[in-house]
Amino acid sequence: MKDNTKVALSLLLIFLFVQCMGIYLGMKLIAIPEIEPATSGAAGAALFIYILVVTAILLIIIKYVRQFLRILEAIAIFFSTEIFFEVLFMGFVREDIGAGIAIILALFVLFFRLYERNVVTQNIAILLSVMGVGSLLGASLGVFPALILLGLLTIYDVVAVFKTKHMVKMAKAIIKQKLAFTFAIPTKKHLFQLGGGDLVMPMVFTISVLREFGLLNALFVMFFSMLSLTIFFAWLSKKPGKAYPALPPVTIGALFGFMFSIILFQLLGVSYAI
Repeated sequence: MKDNTKVALSLLLIFLFVQCMGIYLGMKLIAIPEIEPATSGAAGAALFIYILVVTAILLIIIKYVRQFLRILEAIAIFFSTEIFFEVLFMGFVREDIGAGIAIILALFVLFFRLYERNVVTQNIAILLSVMGVGSLLGASLGVFPALILLGLLTIYDVVAVFKTKHMVKMAKAIIKQKLAFTFAIPTKKHLFQLGGGDLVMPMVFTISVLREFGLLNALFVMFFSMLSLTIFFAWLSKKPGKAYPALPPVTIGALFGFMFSIILFQLLGVSYAI
């Protein structure tokens, strides 16, 4: 039980750190006039279809050419971490210099990951990747398409884990090859993992709320997402060794926080621009 509690607290702290960093990076990207968010629900649906296609390709690769997964991992790590570093240095150095530094650091992270394939490099790679992709995607979507995407992925997550079970199959392949697609905390008895999507999607929705409603609303979304995840981990600690999707409770918390913030701020007369 003590191990489970430590793991849960560690995952919650990681979730909080990632979401806070996502908000920070998202604020930088939102300030760029060239990044105009998609406002149509079709954009969210299109991204969902894209994710389904990528998932289908991954399943084919897992079944027939599993070795190719490491190549995909390397590609994903480089481009995602490059986005993270480029946004991180934005405003501190010239754009061209920042892009060069970002490429060098992304290559360093990739080399470090390829040279040392362990939990530490796996976690570093997934966290940087999530913050890079999540912040850019969140700044590129309005609240409505982000909500559509979040809702569809939540339903898909439940079906993929409990009905078709192909998400469990993918997770086993990822664990076996120690791929940087999940954040992992090993204990003596179990390997606890939080999927990249469970970190990315609440960040995407939070940043979309940040753009359209303001920082206060975004913080409420983040807080209730984490609160919901805390309750989920407390329940999950009683069922070790079983796979459960984390996105549904996170989504419920995010939606509740969003609606609660709107109602509360309307009653208080607080400006959404704060």
